[in-house]
Order: sequence, then C-alpha cells, then structure tokens
Amino acid sequence: MRMRLLHSSVRTISLALALCAVVALPARVRAQGETPPVVPGITVHAAQPRGADTVIYQRSITRAGKDTMAGTRTVVSRIMYGHDRPSLLEVEQRFPAGGGEIVDTALAELSTLRAVAHRSHQPTRTMRFDFVGDYVEGKVTQVAASGDSAKPAETVRQALGGPIFDSNVIDLVVASLPLDQGFSAELPFFIYERGGRVPMAVAVRERATVAFPKLGERDAWIVTVGVPGAPATIWVDAKTHAVLRVRYDIAARGMSFTDDRVTPLRG
Repeated sequence: MRMRLLHSSVRTISLALALCAVVALPARVRAQGETPPVVPGITVHAAQPRGADTVIYQRSITRAGKDTMAGTRTVVSRIMYGHDRPSLLEVEQRFPAGGGEIVDTALAELSTLRAVAHRSHQPTRTMRFDFVGDYVEGKVTQVAASGDSAKPAETVRQALGGPIFDSNVIDLVVASLPLDQGFSAELPFFIYERGGRVPMAVAVRERATVAFPKLGERDAWIVTVGVPGAPATIWVDAKTHAVLRVRYDIAARGMSFTDDRVTPLRG
C-alpha cells in the first residue's frame, strides 16, 4: 500500500490504522521463534527505531501540471519486544483524506516484515484485520456522519495463499530490500478491496543524485512498484535506507501525489 488515494486507492497506498492499547495477537505470533522470509531468497533489513521514531512528510497533489500542498503524513514507528513471540514493528500513520483524517496502524514481524495486524480509522469506515496463517480475518464497519455505525459490521475472511506484506507500508518494505543495480522481484501485498493477495513488481530503476526540498542533494535508489491503478515510485537514501520521497501516479484521474520527507536524516 501508505497512503490512500481516494478511499479504495487511498487505502491501497499506504498511505492506513490505530491499534488498541492492548492488541490481541494471533496465536501464530505468540509462538516462539522467527518465521521464514515472506518471499524465499529475499531477506529484508528493517530500520530499528529508537523509541517512538517520528518522521513527517510534506504531501503535494499534482493536477494538470499544477502542484498543490495537501497537508502532511506523519509516521510513528516503534518496536514491540516480547519474550514468547518474535519482536514486532508497529507503524502508525496519520494523514488527511476525505474531509477528515485517516489513522492507520500496521503491525509486522520486525525480522521479516510479515503482516500481523492492521487497523484503520477513516472518516467513513473503520477496519480491523488480523493475519492468521494463510488467511486474513477481521471486520469492516461503515461510519455515519454522527460517528455511529451506519450498518452492522461486515465480517471479512480472505485467503492469502501464504505470507504477505501490508500495502500500508509499501515504502518501508521497499526501503528494507537488498537494493542494487538490476534488482527486481515480485512481492505479495495485502489489499482488502482487491480480495487480499496482490502481487506487485518491484524494480530498481536507477541510482542517482537527487535534490529534495528539505534534505538537499542525496544519493538515492529510485524504485518502481506496480501498485494496481496507482503505480508508485519510491526514492530510498542509498546510505541510510530512509524513505526520502514517495509518488503515486493515478492516470485514470489525471493526478499524482507526492510525499517528500521533512524530518532530517540521522547519520
């Protein structure tokens, strides 16, 4: 996903969830030991946040060649350690959408980024998903203008066909890959609106020195991701593997939106 374009598109991107203070973790993650990589042969190396690490991105929307500022996306990452389960990475994102704010929280295994749980609070609906074995289970509730449920919650159970990444953290997954010249892979991401498992082609387009609005010139990997209906381009710092910029292009609506990192880099 990251980022949402227009509810379904916006949900697709990742652009994402607010976990309850106490999360009821699926039995799979309570078991001891680490799980294999989501994709055999591809090992990810996720960043290790110090405490609650906060990164802010400036969002702009481009229509007919004109850029418009559209608020910010705030990403807060933290590690959840456990003695009887693998350590988990929680990524909470807040960004404007649909006249309100979306709060998404993704929970993944720290060592593999395999999706564990997903919560999303949006102006018109809430979603709660748990990834259990080869299935995702949860509920989707439509929200009325008053804040009450518009109708009974819909129970969801979708087959995934194996381990999966959450589309809400597409940029984080890409930044954690072993990027190099010629790197390409097909990665599975979860998108509820598209039935669950969605394979996406990920490829390094080039390595280049790029000027960013707040960070200046940086040596960056430029990576493309085949998000259905909204192909993405992600700029990843070659030294720190931080996400510098994310852009989604929506040809059907003649628009794109871009998130540029504002928070200074460490190291």
